[in-house]
Amino acid sequence: MEQRLAWYPTPSYLVKRRAIIDFLEKVPARRVLEVGCGAGDLLRFLGGRGYTGVGIDRSAEAVAAAREMADPSRFCVEQAEVDDVEGTFETVIASEVLEHCLDDVAFLRKLRRKTAEGGCLILTVPARMAQWGANDELCGHVRRYEREELRTRLAEAGFEPLHIVSYGVPIYNIMKPFYDRAVERQVAEGEALEERTGKSGGMRLVPRLGGLFALLFNDVTMAPFYFLQRLFYRTDLGNGYVAVARNPRGEG
Repeated sequence: MEQRLAWYPTPSYLVKRRAIIDFLEKVPARRVLEVGCGAGDLLRFLGGRGYTGVGIDRSAEAVAAAREMADPSRFCVEQAEVDDVEGTFETVIASEVLEHCLDDVAFLRKLRRKTAEGGCLILTVPARMAQWGANDELCGHVRRYEREELRTRLAEAGFEPLHIVSYGVPIYNIMKPFYDRAVERQVAEGEALEERTGKSGGMRLVPRLGGLFALLFNDVTMAPFYFLQRLFYRTDLGNGYVAVARNPRGEG
């Protein structure tokens, strides 16, 4: 019998999630839209801390997983595009989404239309084109970002950039070469960009190993790495950026 594969968070995902939470905790908002919610781990995490809102993803597989993971009394999960979502939100989160967009400024403008006046956008993106590797190819990325480039894109879309920090030092830096080597043979030259993008929603493993990964990689075992990465937020040494921006005028 074929074994079903299940999504699970990697150490680099956990430090990214911690960086998102570090900034979200500073924002006086409880209603959230997550664009590209993947398997729903962040929605689950936020729901447990009293947040409510909507999660969307283009992948039917991801939406099915997110509906199982997220608390349905807290978050509605839909297979939808940004323009399909009704209303605005105090905070919009788009983690590892922007690097897939050919016209990133146009996509940021869509996110701004869903961000309430005075509300915040929280983005994560891969950092620095010098770090381009096989995993970027496999995931369907079209770019990695430089800090000032990201700031410029946000401003062009009408956001007011507040913070851009570098996350993941040192664990993401350590893990990235292994990720790249692990996927080098999987990069299919003829595969469409959209198909590769669909592979970027997390890591997968045989379900029986899920317990082992949960034991090895969790908020307790990763706490030293959470502390260390904060020391490097103001540098450009990490493999990803977290950006926080305000929508000064609401819809535009």
